[in-house]
Amino acid sequence: MAKLFSTLAAVAGLILATLLPTRATDWPVFGYDPARSSFNIAEHTLTIGNVHKLRARWQISLGSVADSTPIFLQKVRIGRSYQQMLYQTTLSGETLGIEASSGRILWRYATHGPNYTHSTPAADPSGKAIYVPGVDGKVHKLNASNGHEIQAAGFPARITRMSSSEADESPLNVANGYLYATLSGYNGDAPPYDGHVVSVNLSTGAETIFNSLCAEDRKLPGPHSCSQQRSGIWARGGAVVDPDSSFNGRIYAVTGNGQFDANKTGGENYGDTVLALSADLSDLLGSYTPTDYLQLQQGDVDLGSTSATILPDQANSQTPWMLVQGGKDAVLKLLNRAALGSPQVGGELQLIDLPAGLFSTPAVWTDASNNAWIFLGFSNVVQAYKLETNGSGISQLVGIWQSSAGSTGGEGTSPAVANGIVFVAFDDAIVALNALSGAELWTSAAGSAGKTIGPVHWQSPIVVNGSVYCSDQNGNLTAYGLH
Repeated sequence: MAKLFSTLAAVAGLILATLLPTRATDWPVFGYDPARSSFNIAEHTLTIGNVHKLRARWQISLGSVADSTPIFLQKVRIGRSYQQMLYQTTLSGETLGIEASSGRILWRYATHGPNYTHSTPAADPSGKAIYVPGVDGKVHKLNASNGHEIQAAGFPARITRMSSSEADESPLNVANGYLYATLSGYNGDAPPYDGHVVSVNLSTGAETIFNSLCAEDRKLPGPHSCSQQRSGIWARGGAVVDPDSSFNGRIYAVTGNGQFDANKTGGENYGDTVLALSADLSDLLGSYTPTDYLQLQQGDVDLGSTSATILPDQANSQTPWMLVQGGKDAVLKLLNRAALGSPQVGGELQLIDLPAGLFSTPAVWTDASNNAWIFLGFSNVVQAYKLETNGSGISQLVGIWQSSAGSTGGEGTSPAVANGIVFVAFDDAIVALNALSGAELWTSAAGSAGKTIGPVHWQSPIVVNGSVYCSDQNGNLTAYGLH
């Protein structure tokens, strides 16, 4: 009888291990969704009232530094059961499959090449495969369960012909039936490289390329294929997908320093520009470039230090479809994304001075009153802006609060927002802030939280199914939960 009870208990334990939290969800790409909003609308376990109870559940060594962000799938078949899984890629191009409940590393997949990557994997819509960046100039498709490479149409997909000088820095994205990758240069900006976007059709494997320099050339650039160099696309958001269905899956990519002459007859170079591209990258639909583009290029003041941020539609506004663009110039620009010119130089709806250049990806949140907010992370401050529309239909961003809850030796990390809480990583601490007021609700540096994180650079937290996960410059990945 004791043996029977023991067997029944084991079976019950196995069943419970496969049960998922109510309304469990994935965090399948950097920024939670293809628009890179970093707003987990499905999070209901963590609340303003209980977030102070977060405690470290586990902390593991990845074996090397992952200067990036994990993704999360809540139901992956592992053997005879389903497990919640995390996936993260290290600087050396090694991707790890990690059991989210325990931190146990189940598999590793390594690539080999001359340099490093700051990119982040992206999940296939099926949830059975993931796309991972390599240091070999390719994106690989892996079985989410065991890390085995899947030789599918178009995969592994080559995204650069110059892997020693052209970098896969931004996180991968998946939407519209395509994989999206963006390319730039490595630290130090040593050419040759040509900032470009690559799409891979997930069904056929067909690739389409848009080069930001010599844009009429639609092939992967080589060291001598274009007379211009640089204009890298390296922001944390990489390729951003418009969430409004009326835009048909439009893609936004923002370039760094490089030649801009697209406003002149015969010009085909788009340095320091917001590019709006069709879902398959076949058409350039519009663009925006600041009027001081020459000064930006000459001063190494990349517009593309951050990606385009898509604001929720505003029905009562004269400009219902807007986006926000920052940059190294420490100026936040509010743009009408429905009216981007071919090309548009200047023409912003609003300009806001920031405390420093913006390198992180802003988080976008809609509160209970349907107000749109954005949260910006800098090296020693977090800022919150609310979008307000007056009786004449004029929309403006209004600063609401600023928090100095921590600092980092890096340029600032990307916030995440869930259930009215903003999570931001600083050196040695993740902090949780009230989204409406900026009041500090929790910090992982408090002794009661257990282990905390180390210093951070591009690492940023994800918040999913009542847990918070974040890696750090010490090569660790740490998980927090309510129990």
